[in-house]
Amino acid sequence: MGRRRKAVSDLPKAKNTPSTAVALHELWERRTDWMADLTAVHDFVRRALSAGEFLIAHDAARAAIAELHPDDDWLKQRMALALAQMGSPRRAQEILLKLAAEKPPHRETLSILGRTYKDQWCTSPSNDHSLQQSFDYYNRAFEIQPPDFYPGINAATVAFLLKETEKAHNLAKRVLDICQAQPDDYWKNATIAETLVILGDLDGAKQAYRAAVGAASGNLHALSSTRKQARVLSRHLHGRADFFDECFPIPKLVIFSGHMIDAPDRRIPRFPSEKEDAIRQLLETQLDAMNAGIGFASAACGSDILFLEAMLARGGAIHVVLPWPADEFVKTSVDLDGKGTWNKRFEAVLARAASVRILGQLYMPGSVTGFEYCNLAVNGLARVFARSLDLEITPLAIWDGQVGAPGGTGSFVRYWRSHRIPVKIVPISAQPPTMPIDRQTSETDDTDPGDEFEIWVRASGRQEIKAIMFADVVGYSKLPETVIPKYVAQFNQRVSKLIAESSSSPVNVNTWGDGLFFVFSGVEDAGRFGLDLRDLVTKTNWIDVGLPHNLSIRIAVHAGPVYVNFDPIVRQMTFTGAHVSRAARIEPITHEGEVFASEEFAALAAADQSKGFTCDLVGTTALAKSYGLSRIYSLERAARDD
Repeated sequence: MGRRRKAVSDLPKAKNTPSTAVALHELWERRTDWMADLTAVHDFVRRALSAGEFLIAHDAARAAIAELHPDDDWLKQRMALALAQMGSPRRAQEILLKLAAEKPPHRETLSILGRTYKDQWCTSPSNDHSLQQSFDYYNRAFEIQPPDFYPGINAATVAFLLKETEKAHNLAKRVLDICQAQPDDYWKNATIAETLVILGDLDGAKQAYRAAVGAASGNLHALSSTRKQARVLSRHLHGRADFFDECFPIPKLVIFSGHMIDAPDRRIPRFPSEKEDAIRQLLETQLDAMNAGIGFASAACGSDILFLEAMLARGGAIHVVLPWPADEFVKTSVDLDGKGTWNKRFEAVLARAASVRILGQLYMPGSVTGFEYCNLAVNGLARVFARSLDLEITPLAIWDGQVGAPGGTGSFVRYWRSHRIPVKIVPISAQPPTMPIDRQTSETDDTDPGDEFEIWVRASGRQEIKAIMFADVVGYSKLPETVIPKYVAQFNQRVSKLIAESSSSPVNVNTWGDGLFFVFSGVEDAGRFGLDLRDLVTKTNWIDVGLPHNLSIRIAVHAGPVYVNFDPIVRQMTFTGAHVSRAARIEPITHEGEVFASEEFAALAAADQSKGFTCDLVGTTALAKSYGLSRIYSLERAARDD
């Protein structure tokens, strides 16, 4: 037991360093060594939350509850806290409301419940009911004896936001009295700052915020949480969020893209190897000016690796995204000269990364669609991470100013500019633009261009990024044979009507028995339609049409590059590939009456800023047919559909 505890307690003392993030992920990979030790599990989850590694904090708490410690309320509270931190308040409430109902509620359970309702109000500020619920839970927690300043200050803040000024002032004064007897640490100073904001002493509040920052020991979670609360108060007082921002030197999250080093056979130089030192110096200067602390990028030779190395050198944490497995990525994007010049540097940055995500086992050599998919996924994953810690994103590119091929640095720059976010540029001398050759569309043949059949055939084999949906009707297998015609007439007719009337309808449809297969142009259409399909099935009174009352549905969505093919047997376009199989493996593990999504789908939804739904974390789950572990999200309707 001592060895297991030591494995976790050996984590670096600083709470937000790349070494901590790497150590957490390495320990999670070796969890069989220490998961049986409840003290070690608590320590791991606590450290992961402090470091802002909410995904593994959630997964560790969830696994420990499921496998070894089913009655540990502390772990359930932390699992809920991690979900709330990642923007999934409804799922957090499912856990916490059960805890609150089972026994006299714990102060922490009520406090986290108060936080989830406040989060819902932040998403939908017109929803005063959520804010009132938040106050009620915080206030109940504060009344538990002896009173604790954490629920007290939150109750005071929520009362202040509800414009119940006298109640807010009285609570703030009580909290201030409690704080005077507490040891001088981060949370005491942060709480005093908030009480002073409520009581109108803004200069004193700034001084207390700065004192809290001085005691934070690099705890990014604590800093971002306090700044988020300060921004809410600032908007309430001044109509702008940044009044207290100067008190919080929180490092920037930088998302990066840049050109690879020139291959030996490149005809027109763009990033020749002799420019490496000069570009590195410009890059380091830019990162220093930006106060960069967290980096998201891929890891191709040249610019990507230079960025990752520079981030690590300045003590930052890096998150790497690869479009396909590392050994294949080396062939397409690292070992361009065949001499292994960049291979060791590639391996070194991956070894020190806080996280490495591989978007699929599909290897697509030289596929611009695959690189474009990776670009969008990196953008989306960075947005999701930034949202969890209320961080700003700063895009940075080493770029020659040319349009380039899809999936390249030019695409990255266009994406962020189209979302009205300025991109910092480290320039490389521009060359005259060249048009990339698309091998899939440059070939010609002698077929009649007016022959629709031949046009379809010639279109076969191209790749496109699509959203894929599989659905399975729960209860179909128990239908008597005599009911099948009625099922086809009633159930399928309603689905057909939904497709015909939906503004988010699929571009390709197939069915077999109780199975439905849809392909969509984008993730927003898939998310909206999936929720509409779920509601159609779960809210219809099937008894009225002669079908069992308990018909339900499981729906799974994924997004990725798929092959568009013409199938000469059915004489229509079909969509195939490894990412179609990936979607099929999610459907069997989906909960009845829900829409489950892959992490890639959630990332693309964040990149597209999809409207109408949210992606709430379910956790890391084993997919069907030994397809490996995958982070899974559940789709829920957004509080506001702007």
